[in-house]
Amino acid sequence: MRALHLTADLYRCRCAAGWLSTAEPLRSALRQVAEAGGFETHGELFCTESDGPVSGVLLMRGARLDLRTAPAARGALLDLQIALDGEDEHSAAQARALMEALVARFAPEWTEQRSLDRGDEA
Repeated sequence: MRALHLTADLYRCRCAAGWLSTAEPLRSALRQVAEAGGFETHGELFCTESDGPVSGVLLMRGARLDLRTAPAARGALLDLQIALDGEDEHSAAQARALMEALVARFAPEWTEQRSLDRGDEA
């Protein structure tokens, strides 16, 4: 089993303020980005907490996107985990392109991104 785990910490996002504090527009837009990137979506769960942050999970065939926003800081945390083998095989390039498109939607002033290869060839 092999997988790729990409993270992006987004700071001072210049997207519409509602994106960081309201679940529905964020859910809809992230689903559109994933489907445009060739990912088949199977479900999602997004919620707006009483003090403003949005937490969400978008389930895709062979992949999962988790996020949490911080409206007061105009920030967001994204985690994308994707299978790289088996029936749900996606390429690492496709995963990186999806993360790039997601980050672009938030329009952060700066990001900190990481990549972790998981599993092995066995």
